[in-house]
Amino acid sequence: MTATGYESTFRLHTSDSLRAAALVLIPVVLLAAGSAAAAAMALVSGGTWLLRYYAASRTQDVMGQLVFIAAGAFSAFDVYQVIWWLDLAVHFVTTATVTLLLFDVATHRKILRPPSNSAEEHKIAGWLLVNGTLAAVLWEIGEWASYFLISRSIGVGISDSITDLLAGMLGIVLAVCWIKQIRSFGRACESA
Repeated sequence: MTATGYESTFRLHTSDSLRAAALVLIPVVLLAAGSAAAAAMALVSGGTWLLRYYAASRTQDVMGQLVFIAAGAFSAFDVYQVIWWLDLAVHFVTTATVTLLLFDVATHRKILRPPSNSAEEHKIAGWLLVNGTLAAVLWEIGEWASYFLISRSIGVGISDSITDLLAGMLGIVLAVCWIKQIRSFGRACESA
């Protein structure tokens, strides 16, 4: 089986145990916290598989899985209600992780090409800012829709959504800066 991320062929790794845990958490969360939390955990599980095939390194794969699983578990077990600032911290880190994943998917799928000048680097940065923000906005729309369609226990409100978006946008900016400075837009696009 061919892989497109940090390895050329699929081999089972200990990091796959996190993916298995995310999958097992879906029915556990369904029983413990209801259908809305289980739906969120299913998205988490899907994210762990995207990381498996598109993350640039095993470290990024594992760290991304930990971020996604923690975000889903904290939500399902009402940890955000106990630690008020944790929701903002998780939106910051999760949206940064999603933005890195978007970059990896786009470079592997040749949506983004190696830049030849700084103007093209700015276009890549703009693409990431727009698509990372779109992901954050879609998440907030999903929270609102889930509140009305699945469960009134989902915490939504204008201040919650706006602060979540602001934290997420800061995470996006951090991810774009990290990709530009540490990973280099060009090297990452060429290696894909």
